[in-house]
Amino acid sequence: MAEALGAMQDGFGSPHLHWGLGIRRLSKDLFECRAGLHWRIIFLAEKGLTTAYDLMTHDPVEAWLRNF
Repeated sequence: MAEALGAMQDGFGSPHLHWGLGIRRLSKDLFECRAGLHWRIIFLAEKGLTTAYDLMTHDPVEAWLRNF
């Protein structure tokens, strides 16, 4: 998990690394990043700051987004 968080922070803002990390915009300041085969890190991104919000699998992320 810590390794995935580090990769997310290092790769955010670099489109070629985004693709490999699976970073995807969910809304204006909300993103997800793969943290293994099934896990997704949900994070908020502001200029110069990324904040991990939650760790979920794909299906709970989709359900959560419907109610977000």
